[in-house]
Amino acid sequence: MKNSMFLCTTAMVFVVAATVPAAAQTVPPAAPSATVDPASSEAQAEDTDIIVTGVRASLASAQNIKRNADSIVDSIVAEDIGKLPDNNATEALQRVTGVQVSRDVGEGGNIAIRGLPQVQTNINGRQTFTAGAGRSFNLQDLPAELIARIDVFKSPTADLIEGGLGGSVDIRTRRPMDFAGFTASATLRNNYADSVKKSAPSASLLLSNRWETGIGEIGLLGAVSYQERKYRQDLNSTGAPLPRNDAIAGQSVFAPNGANQVLVVGKRERIGGNVALQWRPTPELEMLLEGQYQRFKTTQDQFNANVTTAGTTVIGGSAALFSGTNNAQQISYANVPIVVGGTARDFKDENKSIALNTRWSRGAFTLVSDAIYTESTNDLFYTELDLTTRLPVFSQNLGSNPPSTTAPGFDLANLAGYTVAGLTRNENHFIGNEKAFRVDGTYDVGSFIKSIQTGFRYSQREIEQRDPLRYVGRTTRTNPALYPGLFQANGFNDFYAIEAPSGNFLRNYPYAATGPLRNQFADVLSQLGLTGALAPTPTAINARLAAFSADEENYAAYALARFDVDVGIPIDGNVGVRWVKTVLSISGNQLQTTRNAQGVLTPVVPNIVEPVTVDSSYDNWLPSGNIRARLTDKLQFRLAGSRTLTRPDFNQLSPALTVVPGQLAASQGNPQLSPILSTNADASLEWYFGRSSSIYAAGFYKRVKGFIFTRSTPNVTIGGLPGYTLSQPENAGTGTVKGAEIGYQQFFDFLPGALSGLGVQANYTYADSSAPTSLVGFTASLPQLSKHSYNLTGIYEKSGISARVAYNYRSDFLSSILAGAFTPPGGSTVSYVFPVKTAGYGWLDASLNYDVNERLTLSVDAQNLLRTQIRQFYETPTRPGQYTVDDTQYMVGVRIKL
Repeated sequence: MKNSMFLCTTAMVFVVAATVPAAAQTVPPAAPSATVDPASSEAQAEDTDIIVTGVRASLASAQNIKRNADSIVDSIVAEDIGKLPDNNATEALQRVTGVQVSRDVGEGGNIAIRGLPQVQTNINGRQTFTAGAGRSFNLQDLPAELIARIDVFKSPTADLIEGGLGGSVDIRTRRPMDFAGFTASATLRNNYADSVKKSAPSASLLLSNRWETGIGEIGLLGAVSYQERKYRQDLNSTGAPLPRNDAIAGQSVFAPNGANQVLVVGKRERIGGNVALQWRPTPELEMLLEGQYQRFKTTQDQFNANVTTAGTTVIGGSAALFSGTNNAQQISYANVPIVVGGTARDFKDENKSIALNTRWSRGAFTLVSDAIYTESTNDLFYTELDLTTRLPVFSQNLGSNPPSTTAPGFDLANLAGYTVAGLTRNENHFIGNEKAFRVDGTYDVGSFIKSIQTGFRYSQREIEQRDPLRYVGRTTRTNPALYPGLFQANGFNDFYAIEAPSGNFLRNYPYAATGPLRNQFADVLSQLGLTGALAPTPTAINARLAAFSADEENYAAYALARFDVDVGIPIDGNVGVRWVKTVLSISGNQLQTTRNAQGVLTPVVPNIVEPVTVDSSYDNWLPSGNIRARLTDKLQFRLAGSRTLTRPDFNQLSPALTVVPGQLAASQGNPQLSPILSTNADASLEWYFGRSSSIYAAGFYKRVKGFIFTRSTPNVTIGGLPGYTLSQPENAGTGTVKGAEIGYQQFFDFLPGALSGLGVQANYTYADSSAPTSLVGFTASLPQLSKHSYNLTGIYEKSGISARVAYNYRSDFLSSILAGAFTPPGGSTVSYVFPVKTAGYGWLDASLNYDVNERLTLSVDAQNLLRTQIRQFYETPTRPGQYTVDDTQYMVGVRIKL
């Protein structure tokens, strides 16, 4: 009902804006908007008309924001309405200096700023979040067509909302008084994925107008975007290395505990909309009412073959080692269990918010109030039905790229060779809401102290995992021939065929049909003789472990002074302090664990589930200062110092256990986590030698207390089933992050003729880190932090042609930590720790636009042109882990602007 009301309101906006008489479109171009965004800094307050056309104007606008900001900021400004060559906000951010992007089935996923994934996310200056995504907003939810500008704050000011160890991201959507008058824009694109060989549509529409009335100036805007994307991902995973003493006589050899091949095909739908009503009854007063809506839905099928070699026998003489190591390069096993499955995995994010902002100015005093209410839901449905059998022989070649597997002498395609195994049904239902209010007052002093600003903010957020389901059932009628329609022959016999055409893989296995699992689950239960058994089984794998609730209140107050002096060199900046108090209560049920002397955490056996409620309260003072010296009209130097607070994500704090039986994977949160505190120093030297040309260099240092690591423990028994790898977050000690970044952008206007349209953007970030982990004596770099990352973009804009080729690279980084223990027959237990690393990789995108005229533009875009393979390994490449490859996406489209 609420969704229908929102869409109806949007449609009414379109109708009203489109039917306003032409006489009402004669409003002169907008002055800088009188509305001050919540948590505004000068980077926002000094914003002028953001509607730009062309790459040059876009870069010039972003450069102007960076140059005039009162802290260290980088920005992206949309070249035109709907013209960002990206699917979502994450992909747009990948071009910002110091921002590193992870990949999620080929799309931009999570981000890190200067290597740190703890990022505060705001929309229009207001904190926002996605239920089930931790504490932040899932940037994948927001279609790029709705974005006007993105600001990345790398050094904080006291008025910014706390929470970003790496920094803060503020996404601005458009408002009607950003435009001179009536504006209409529409885009239509077709997206084609080469691996899955399917296409899907995308479209967006924006209508906006402003006019003078008897009660003042009024502006009204409505925008909506719909994206559909088909995709495929091939994932070849080698199991965690375990020590064995039966592979080569007299030696302890590390060999994988199995292999898992997963082929993923799916469809994503992304819907976004926003409505904004601005009213300026007098020059002193302005009010803004705006609503946001995002829905991000994925329908996904997974087909996998999972082999487990732990507890099986190595075939004599089959093992060979990588030279100079004790890591198996080739190895074969006898009588190995294999599970092949079909899985329907669907999830949906839905976010809604409404906000009211009021700005009143008189003389030197400005008062801004802002209130927002946000609702968010996240739903996951995971249904898996497996077949199982035993392979007489299973062989692994770990020296190939990717590692290959064979099952000689066994007909994988013969359904009669299998028995029906487990049926798994997992449901997660997260729901959250947040109420927030803030008031900010600014007094322009008019001396060397330019202004004094103070403010207060209160927010309350409630998060709940409601009615989760954890079900595992197994039929006693195990002959798959009894269930016509439930199982089918493999429809994808080309697993990893493009990247490794001569590779050997387990390609021809049958699997459960995903349609019935998704759409007729009750019938599947009935066919299997499991009718009425949907209630959770009385084991440790049940809904009691998944449910949790959290209630958090935050209070914040700040004081900020901006100054401007001339001591032979003009110097300006700001100094301030922010006080924050956090009150949190989190409840749920937890799997009882023990920890050995080396810090390895394992559940007790038999499993014990215990209720837990953790209440915590803490307050912190967060000072900050930013200084800018304008050495010349073109050269300026910045210094910044600050202290930041980052609270753990709710999914990290939750005691909930999530189990994926088909992949023997489990994860559990930790309600005892502490917040992360960081003391920061930043410096930046910036030279602006043209309207869209600049060179800058920056250095940064962070001393961080309480880093959060994810530790994986293999061979854990859960619900009586051994072999799980259990992941859980842990606080570490005090560590450091330090580094530097450089950037350069320029159009080569001095070149002759058509060559004068050439331009380049380039940036590089170096980030180094070190921190003790929760494991005794083990120090590692920070998770998700690449030491080296860079972006190189070639640009051309001339005679209506606009082209861009962008290459993004990040070096290897730590994904998690694998910790376990090994007890050889007759020997003592030996603990081992492996960092799980992701190898460095690059990503190549391109776009081409042609302006047929000032109103019509044709576009062609391509993503993942290199078909990049993302590889993980356990500490060293001779212990390979997961290899992943996504399809290349091609998009053709048309854009119309009135």
